[in-house]
Amino acid sequence: MSDNNKLTNNERNSFFVQRTVLVVDDEEINLDIMSTILMDNFHVLQARDGKEALDILLNGEQKIDLVLLDVFMPMDGREVLKVRQETPSIKRIPFIVCTSDKNIEEECFHLGVNDFIKKPYENPDIIVARIKRMIELYEDRSILKEVERDKLTNLYNIEFFKKYAKQFDANYPDVQKDMISISINRFRLINELYGRALGDKILLAIAEQLTKCISNCNGLVGKDEGSTFVIYCEHHDAYEILPIKLDEAVKRVASDVNISFRIGIYPNVDPSLNKEIVMGRAKTTADTLVNEFTKNIEVYNDERQAKTLHMEKLIDVFPQALAEEQFKLFFQPKYYIQGDKPVFASAEVLVRWISPKFGFVSPGDFISLFEENGLISKLDSYILEKAAKYMRLWKEKYGVDIPLSINLSRVDIYKPNLVEEIINYVDSNNVPREKYYIEITESAFVEDAKQVIPVIENIRNNGFKIEIDDFGSGYSSFGALADLPFDVLKIDMRFIRAIEKNPKAKGIIKMIINLAKLFNATTIAEGVETEEHYQFLKESGCDIIQGFYLSKPLSIDDFELLIQKEFGKNER
Repeated sequence: MSDNNKLTNNERNSFFVQRTVLVVDDEEINLDIMSTILMDNFHVLQARDGKEALDILLNGEQKIDLVLLDVFMPMDGREVLKVRQETPSIKRIPFIVCTSDKNIEEECFHLGVNDFIKKPYENPDIIVARIKRMIELYEDRSILKEVERDKLTNLYNIEFFKKYAKQFDANYPDVQKDMISISINRFRLINELYGRALGDKILLAIAEQLTKCISNCNGLVGKDEGSTFVIYCEHHDAYEILPIKLDEAVKRVASDVNISFRIGIYPNVDPSLNKEIVMGRAKTTADTLVNEFTKNIEVYNDERQAKTLHMEKLIDVFPQALAEEQFKLFFQPKYYIQGDKPVFASAEVLVRWISPKFGFVSPGDFISLFEENGLISKLDSYILEKAAKYMRLWKEKYGVDIPLSINLSRVDIYKPNLVEEIINYVDSNNVPREKYYIEITESAFVEDAKQVIPVIENIRNNGFKIEIDDFGSGYSSFGALADLPFDVLKIDMRFIRAIEKNPKAKGIIKMIINLAKLFNATTIAEGVETEEHYQFLKESGCDIIQGFYLSKPLSIDDFELLIQKEFGKNER
């Protein structure tokens, strides 16, 4: 660049936002000297005592980047520093004390002063350089804080929480520590009923209370996803006071809202364990309390640890199990019952895991596990494709189209290419779409209707049949029925099992059957196990039943024998 094109200092500074320095001194000459020193580099404000300084700072109209503070003046600098320590909005601003009294330095350091400039002022360039460096340091720290903190609660976000937890271990290697997971029960419902603004107030109140609780011992607090918080702190034997304190904090901002917590404690953490694993164990422990109404704290124990380790092993071997087709499809037959005798109608696809390493793995263990860990979509894709291939095989072998119902996890709903995936599996195997039923639980509709209903409508509009599983279990079942796209209602099996003991269950079942008729929908009762179940459902007008009364779930070989028996056809 030629000399003619070089920028002057003032021109160069004009490219940047000028920082503002507040100079506080009761002596006019000191104000003038310091202002003169700073005026080429900073926007300078003046205050002639501590009260005037606080008025400017607390007013908030002007962003202050640094304060130069005299100590000895009316409402002296130490009083200003005390107010600063108690006021979050100005605590972030760096303060430099200007003094000729070295004896005051220690006291000021304890009050949070960042640096000192000696009076009388000697080297203007050094003063400017020190102020610039101090502002840069605080701005860098502010940027880091924005990155490492949750915006609402100002707690560590989960990534920095894990990072600082490792540092905590390094700094205190001989201290036993606990990991604690704290979640609010049904917090989404609170947001829906009272609004997001109150929900945020509640989260903020909890964050402030947890910060107070942790201030009594070494530790740190973080904010996980949703309404979950985490604590990593010195080991304690009694946490019973924690839910009480949290409840008090919530009542201060939302006295009419009833909130309960689930708190999982993983005690005496092995510092060599990955923090992700430790946090997961604490959260898993907390989640065992989801349906508890009399208990809000659970401590991780050896039995749970053994189960958790087993679950982790299942996750580890999942890719291999899927590749080796260890997951076997079973088929539970369904029967029309409105006739002289039950007639085969279709079947529900079930999955069983036969592992060379673990033997038979219960669906109750791996289905919910894979839902929590995001693996369920891969398993569902495997089942969706496998079911279509079996339907093609039976058409080729026996000349019949066997309708199948395939369960869809709510996780699948969020896959952007879900509908295209289902269409591809079915059409590539020449399977009639109307014979391929997609089954989704009623709770999935109720909990996230805005997301779920359009996806299910899209599937249905492409020629597939929709079954609502576990109908009657959701809070909004009957009111929401008019908005749900469906062809079949499957009555929640808990009502079926309650037939003998609870007369109200019979009334609910009849009501569901009559509702289905209003919508020209088919009703299916699952979990039918006795003659009494069968007779009652038949008399009540239920269309189809499934359960051990007529057939247990069948392996592929046994189901093909059933096809041959029902349709009188041998393999072609």
